[in-house]
Amino acid sequence: MPDILAIVSKAIFERDARIDGELVRPGAVWPTDRYTSTNKVLQPLEGGGRIFLVTVRPPNEQLWFVGVVDSPEFDGTAWVAPAPNALPVTNITKLRRTIVFESGKGMLQDKGMLGMSLQAPRVLANVDVDQILAAVERDGAELASAPAPAPSAPPGRKSAKPRASKAKAARVIDGKYEIVRELGKGGMGVVYEARHTGTGRRVALKEILGDSIGSDPVLIERFQREARATGAIETQHIAPVLDTGSDPTTAHPYLVMELLQGEDLQDLIVRHGSLSEQVALRVIAQACAGLVRAHEAGVVHRDIKPANLFLARRDEEVVVKVLDFGLARVKEQVAASQQLSLTSTGLMLGTPLYMSPEQVMGAKDLDHRSDLWSLGVVLYEALTGTTPHGEIETLGALLVSICSKPAKPIQELAPEVRDSVAAIVKKSLEIDQQKRYQSAAAMLADIKKVLPLGTHLDETLLRDMAANPRANPAPDEAFSETTPSSV
Repeated sequence: MPDILAIVSKAIFERDARIDGELVRPGAVWPTDRYTSTNKVLQPLEGGGRIFLVTVRPPNEQLWFVGVVDSPEFDGTAWVAPAPNALPVTNITKLRRTIVFESGKGMLQDKGMLGMSLQAPRVLANVDVDQILAAVERDGAELASAPAPAPSAPPGRKSAKPRASKAKAARVIDGKYEIVRELGKGGMGVVYEARHTGTGRRVALKEILGDSIGSDPVLIERFQREARATGAIETQHIAPVLDTGSDPTTAHPYLVMELLQGEDLQDLIVRHGSLSEQVALRVIAQACAGLVRAHEAGVVHRDIKPANLFLARRDEEVVVKVLDFGLARVKEQVAASQQLSLTSTGLMLGTPLYMSPEQVMGAKDLDHRSDLWSLGVVLYEALTGTTPHGEIETLGALLVSICSKPAKPIQELAPEVRDSVAAIVKKSLEIDQQKRYQSAAAMLADIKKVLPLGTHLDETLLRDMAANPRANPAPDEAFSETTPSSV
């Protein structure tokens, strides 16, 4: 019976691992009973076994053990245990260099790459299981039994009765954007919810961190030019850039965007494992519509991935918006100015699993067809729950595979996918650029042929998918199967 190590994404962990609204910490117990995934690595669990849940914690990539799903059964979307986890959250970072999976391979140690190295579940060796459980039993018990520290008086001063603490003044960026709360962090910066001090409008503000950008006026100008180019694109499927600037206090450049309500596609895939064909195609079609306008304006995204496709909710309607245009281009300029390699820490020029072959090879004339490859990878993942090369464990092998090994036919992983849809996926993932879709408009046209009822997406479809994740509503009678055009 296998024991499997599986990562819980930062976003999912911070949303779900809460007790009375507070995020669980080492020493506390997260009473989860499920792991949502359809990855084939988990199939041996049908004969028994355990899933060891871990999460990678920023900013230093600590590895937290967060629970065990014991003797789970698959319910169509998740592996569910008969009883919830009862083991405490434990920081097992010190075990990173000693864990060697049953495959003989260990964890990737490069900074910034641990989460990717664990993206697919891994079968644990017996020695791995023993050392993890020993650490949980020892460190977890100590943390759980330790009394909470009492507040102490400042040195040289006697304790006095509590005084009301003075609220810390909210930070104001560039004299006009008051920070309300942090929404998330990425490879280049941090995103806040902010309030414009003049109008009161709530916005999303992305502050670009890193001395290399803030100290280089050429890169700041490049960043602002890319942002302005995105702001000029007229489509509801690209999050509009409302303002750009540089904070005089920190010299960090920033951009201001519409504050959206909803979730990104990555969170949706993590939660469901795979999406229904109808939902996946509509998401990709709307993203494609955004790329049509962007490419017409001469703007290439360079970092299409599920986390950059946001499902914005307005009442019952869901509108897909493409985020983070132009930032990958700034990363390229930083790398070039510092003579850094493709995989330098913090400067990955795109997310490896979604990079096109020409992007992997560092092509100087990267064009819009690279975005279409990445969108094809996203469609593949949305339909199967995994990326075309997601089983590969090392970065080097992954990059070689992207450039030389065609994606496994999607119907081998998801037999219910229609031939016409499989053909769209195959065409978007052609290694040879000339055989791939030559425009976002051509890809969108083929998707529309297999969506005779349109590309509109609403909450009803998402709810139906949650109830029956493999449901693919039959097309209307006037529709017949087609294959992608040669445009």
